[in-house]
This record gives sequence, C-alpha cells and structure tokens, in this order.
Amino acid sequence: MLDRARWEWREWRTPSNPSFIQEELDYALLHEVKWVAGARLLDVGCGSGAYCKALRERGVRTIGVDLAMASLTQARGAGISVGQASAIRLPFADATFDDVLCHKTLYLVNPPEAAAAELTRIVKPGGRLIFSTSNQTSPYMRVQAAVRQRSENSRWRTGNAWSASHWISALSRLGLIVSAIYSCNLIWPIVYRVCDTWLVPNEWMRRYTRKVRRLTGIPLRTERLLGFAQDYLIEMTRG
Repeated sequence: MLDRARWEWREWRTPSNPSFIQEELDYALLHEVKWVAGARLLDVGCGSGAYCKALRERGVRTIGVDLAMASLTQARGAGISVGQASAIRLPFADATFDDVLCHKTLYLVNPPEAAAAELTRIVKPGGRLIFSTSNQTSPYMRVQAAVRQRSENSRWRTGNAWSASHWISALSRLGLIVSAIYSCNLIWPIVYRVCDTWLVPNEWMRRYTRKVRRLTGIPLRTERLLGFAQDYLIEMTRG
C-alpha cells in the first residue's frame, strides 16, 4: 500500500510519458487502419521515424519528411528514408503516393488551407490521406486556446485552430471523401492539463479513458465525429 501511495504521488508530481492521448490514436493507426503491403506512403511530420518504421514492418514502402534536422538525423540513424520539407511545400510530383500520413502534426501547420491543398495534391486517385486532429470545441481545447493567447512560450502560440470538421470540409472541397473516422480519447469535459501543467496525472487519465471505453462499449471506428471525443484519426480517399 505504501509503495502504491508513493507511486501515485510521484505520478501526480511528475506525470509519466508518453501522454495517454497517444494510446488510442496509435492503436487506431496501427491496428484499425488497413495497410497494403507494397503501397507507397509519405509520412509528413515524421519526427524520428517511429511510424515509418512500424508501417515498414507491415510491408509499406515509407518515406518521411520533417522540418527538424535533429529528428531527421535520428530517423536516418534508424535506416528510415527521410528528407527536410514542410507540409505546405512538399518536393514531390502530383499523385505520387498511395497513402499520405500526417499524424499528430496538423495542428502545427500554417496556413492550414495551403497544407490541405498540398497534401491532397500528392495523393494518387484512389489513394488515401490519413490524419489525426483534435476536437477544438472541447472544454480542454477551449482552455488551451484561451491560455495560449497569453502564454510567453512561443511553442504554445504556433499552429492553427482548425478542428476536425474544418479539415474534413476543406479536404472535401478538394475532392477527398471520408472513408473512416476513429473517435479517440472519450474524456469530455475533463481539462486534464493547461499547456505544460498537468492538472490530472497522465496515468490516471490513461486508466480513465480505458474504463470509459470498456464501460460504454463504443468502438474506435464511428460513423461520425463523436462530440465527446478529444481526438480523431480520419481516413479520406481521393476520388
């Protein structure tokens, strides 16, 4: 009991990593989305190449782009094919890729309209754009938006305020059609963190999301964007 109490106290003071929000998003990406061996995929905002590596193990031919040279160096060290590029200016010909992935990155891009057009441009007809984004109307995101405007930390003041519905609307106008929606992290209305300050420990939120999913029986894949989900993974197909 004492050891458990000490662990809970440490978790409160210094929340563990990775963030609980990654669990359902990553499960949807790696286990719910149907990947085709031999398909050519571009990971936009690939970071150190973790998803390129995971998808390569499923037979997908992957290449990644990112702006951070340190991350690209790490990816190259892991044998991942990568290059430096922005989501609003990708150095590829039209209709190059079977799949384009932008996972946990879209909130950073500006202007979002330019990114939507560029991501669509490089997808082959019949190919997919697979991306994750957040529910900007949730209490959590509304609090972040209010605090971000007053934050001195530039990291919290960058990016865009597009919600999932904004991305779907913009991409639909460009000829993409929603083929699957995964509603992740059913945490509404909990505000578990304000910028870098955790109000509810990460591990507590992990247990909570698992319990909500188990008790409600709601599947990850849903017919529409669930309003009480915090995050979404979305597949859109180019006609």
